[in-house]
Parts: sequence; C-alpha cells; structure tokens
Amino acid sequence: MIESYIEDGNQKPDGCVYGKSITDPCLGWEKTERLILDIADLRK
Repeated sequence: MIESYIEDGNQKPDGCVYGKSITDPCLGWEKTERLILDIADLRK
C-alpha cells in the first residue's frame, strides 16, 4: 500500500508542518504525481 499526502514523510503529532502526515510516512505530492504518470506510461 502506498499513502500520499501533501509533504513527504511523517512527523510527531505535535509537529507543525502543514500537509505532513502524523501517522505513517507518506509520499509527497510531487512523488505521487510522478508515480501516477509512470504507471500510466506503462499501460500504453
């Protein structure tokens, strides 16, 4: 399973980075976008 969020990684619940997960490490938007485009290219 891959999780995506605005920013890469994760932080402690008391962290102050907007858009960063406080649970599991996630792919940030730029990496998520690249992954989706790469998968789409494989289907061609």
